[in-house]
Amino acid sequence: MSRYPKWGDFCEVFGINPRNRVIEFFLECRELEFGIGDVARETGLNRATAYIVMAVLVKKRYLMPTRKSSGAQLYKLNIEKREVRLLIKAFDLLLSKIVEEEMQKHDKTKHGKTRKIPAV
Repeated sequence: MSRYPKWGDFCEVFGINPRNRVIEFFLECRELEFGIGDVARETGLNRATAYIVMAVLVKKRYLMPTRKSSGAQLYKLNIEKREVRLLIKAFDLLLSKIVEEEMQKHDKTKHGKTRKIPAV
């Protein structure tokens, strides 16, 4: 699931910082549960930073602990929190915009007007 760069359009809009990188990761995988080690690896944060950010997000109830797996605490988005639902809407709007832009690029390429060659 790793990608480069370690953030997407959500962070580009709301700011590239550890908190937003963690929030963006959970928004991308909103139904899944992750441990802090997974979050650190997938966001490119070191474990200490991931622990600090996750503790703040749990305290503010953006994330909630769910269960333990092999001794590791797992977390997921707290979709009951109003602010989280608003972040989900914002994320989905950004995703819709990206899809729309890609469809327009595809249509232009398909109809021979312009052709964009992807960078390698």
